[in-house]
Formats: sequence, C-alpha cells, structure tokens
Amino acid sequence: MSFANAQEPATAGTPRRVLQSVSVEGNKHTRTYVILREINLPEGQTIAADSIPFLCRLAYQRLYNLNLFSAIEVQADTSDPGYYSLLIRLKEQWFLLPQADLQLADRNFNVWWEEQHHALDRINLGIYVQHKNVTGNLDRLTLSVHAGYTQQLTGTYTFPYLDRKQKHGIALSGGYSRSRELAYATVDNKLLFAHEADRFIYRNSYAAVSWIYRPAYAIRHIVSLGLNSTEVGDSVVQLNPAYFEGGSRNLRYAELAYRFEYNGVDNWNYPRKGVKLVSMLNARYGQEGMQQQQILAAVEFGYFKRLPHDLLASLIVRGRTNFGGAQPYALASGLGYKSNVVRGYEYYVVEAQHFGIVRCNLKYELVHKRFRKLGFRYLPEIPLWIYPKVFFDAGYAANNNVPASNTFANRVLYSAGVGVDIITAYDLKLRIEFAWNHLGENGIYLHANSE
Repeated sequence: MSFANAQEPATAGTPRRVLQSVSVEGNKHTRTYVILREINLPEGQTIAADSIPFLCRLAYQRLYNLNLFSAIEVQADTSDPGYYSLLIRLKEQWFLLPQADLQLADRNFNVWWEEQHHALDRINLGIYVQHKNVTGNLDRLTLSVHAGYTQQLTGTYTFPYLDRKQKHGIALSGGYSRSRELAYATVDNKLLFAHEADRFIYRNSYAAVSWIYRPAYAIRHIVSLGLNSTEVGDSVVQLNPAYFEGGSRNLRYAELAYRFEYNGVDNWNYPRKGVKLVSMLNARYGQEGMQQQQILAAVEFGYFKRLPHDLLASLIVRGRTNFGGAQPYALASGLGYKSNVVRGYEYYVVEAQHFGIVRCNLKYELVHKRFRKLGFRYLPEIPLWIYPKVFFDAGYAANNNVPASNTFANRVLYSAGVGVDIITAYDLKLRIEFAWNHLGENGIYLHANSE
C-alpha cells in the first residue's frame, strides 16, 4: 500500500507539492533503503499540500511498528514553493537482547498459581537471545535454551529481503524439547498428567523452512514446509491408547502450511484502530501415529475503532475447522490453549475438531504518557499506556467424540468482565482481568500478551 492510496482526502482546490527528498539520520546499523521501503514515499511523488501532516504521522507509525527505534521524528520542510522534503531522525534500540527467560510449564499463569499451587519445579529457567536486526536488513535471529520442567533448545532466523525489490524473504526454524510430565487426556474439562521421575516421558523435534512474500506494506504471504517427530513413554499409551492413532508411541508427520496476513491496524503491538486478518491452511501428511491425513483451516479477524471521549472498541473473531475427520488426542487441542481462550475459562480446556471465539471490548484511554530524558542511549524514553475496559466473550467447540464428562464441548460458553491493559517499552504488555463465566465462577486472571 503506497502513501498515494493511504492519504486522507484533500480539500478541493488545495495546492499540490512534489516530494523533493527524504533524508534519514541516526540509523547507525539499519540500512537506509530498508527504512525507505517501509515508509514507501518515492521522491517525485505529487500530493495535496494539506496531506503532508497526515503522511508524516503515517510514516512515524510505520517506523514505530518495526520495533527497532526508541525515538522517531518525522519533519517536513515546505519552505521551497511547490515542493517539500522529509527529514527522519531515529534513535535505534538495543537490537541484541539477551535475557533470562522464565516460562511456566502450564498453559497460563492462573493454572500454575491456583491448580499447581505455584510449584517452583514447574518453572523453566533459560536464556533467550534475540537479535532483531542482525545485518541491518530487519533480519531476526532468536535462540533459546531452557532447563527445568521442560528442557528445550529452539532457534529461528528470518531474512525478509532477498531480492532488490524487497518483496521476497526466507525463514528457517528448528528445535528440540523433552519433559518428564505430559498431559495425556481431558476429564471434566481439565487436563490429566502422566509423570515419570526417572526418565523423560516426552520428546519432540521439528524443523521448517518458509518462503515469505510481501507485495505491499500490510500484506504477507507465507508458505512453510516442516517435519515434526514426537515420542512418548509407554505409560502415556497405557493411560490413553488414542493419544496417537493405533496405540503408537510415535507421531511423525510432514506439514505444508500457507498463511495470509493483512495487518491494516495502526499499531502492530497493540491496535487501537484498523482491521487485521490472518488466515491459515495446513495440510498434514502422517507417516506414523496419524494414519488419517489432516487439512486444517483457521482464521482470525480483528476490527479496532477509536470512539469519541478517548474510548476504543474492538471485535476479535477466531476459528478453526478440521477437514480430516477424527484426529489423535495429541492434535485435538481446541479452546483453552495459547490465545484461543474464552476469558473466565482459563482453568479449562475443550478438545475439538472445530471451534470459534468472539471477543468484544470497550476501553478507555486513561493514561498515555512518555517519560523522557532518562539518560539511557537505548531507552531515552519509556511509554506508558493504561486502558481500563469492560468485555464480553463467547465461544463454541464442536467435538463428535467427546467423553460425557467434558461438558463444555458442543455448547456455547460465555463470559463478561472488567479489566485493565498496561503497555510499556519493548513490547511489554500486562492484562489484568476479572471475569464471570456461565457457571457463575469468577476470578482475577493475568496474561502477559495481547488479546
């Protein structure tokens, strides 16, 4: 999407100006042509003069979404009649971010705190190293090593620009993990765990290569080919012979995946306005432990709107369907995993062939501040946004083979609540939510991610 298509409507009869030059300062590591690719403002382009402030704001937002700069200034010089020039001043973040990484073995903080009694042996301690801009081409390298409850080693490298037109990229990823405990079944809408103290009950390895095509600023197509191999202990198969198909201890499959992204929101980290659409199609070819092949389709749609009086509204819809029929328990995850949660049901899971979620939010922008002049080169300012909110969620999970005890399948789940979102520097987010569900249960739930 070019700025010519993104600009606000000009007033009739407004004089027009030609972009004479774009200058970039402060990018000591990031390549200038990468920055110019993101703002997509070619020299010689003619626009309405009263659109210049809007284009400056849009350029700022696009550079902000790269999450590479701690300070951004976009200034327009209109002193030359009939022309204008842009000056972009940047301060780069600290691209290399090694940090101690604490992960919970459980699905979310609430399950770990309440049901697992915040047991310290269910914490994974590790080192997470991320370089967000290895060669200055927006290429990203992440490596993580974890010990503790689950031991794992993972790595990903993404190079977004392989060609001169900066439309094609590639990504490589792989990893290995193992654990002495594993969820082997769902009863009463909660997970049951098998545990072996003297040996690892679960081992998994995977590798994938992806091709990335980005024809416009807000659009990406990703095609991936991956291999996945999982082995579980004898006790898992004894407890649940359907964990993999045919009572196998091993699951091996190849996966071809296609992902389409349209990210037309103002802020990729925390949208306030705009539209976002993600659709995925996955084809899995089983070699062992999954005789029937799977074709999965998933979609996520988000609509975000600013309202008068500092109010924000959003509607988020997620869903997935399986065209391959029944699948082994290990691949039947539905509601309750990752972001597919109906708020207020954090302690429950619903295995499903098909599911859908609707989330509605109404928020108020209570705090929007930037604490400046901190004296740190890579953190000259700290932003802080605080949004109190009310919300309503609904979800449905369809499962044709559900045990009678799992009563949340094949019925509508719904909840309502209040909460607050806190957002600050380096993508740090915290959601504190108080929710009621259809059972009349209520509680406070914490999440360190977006909705």
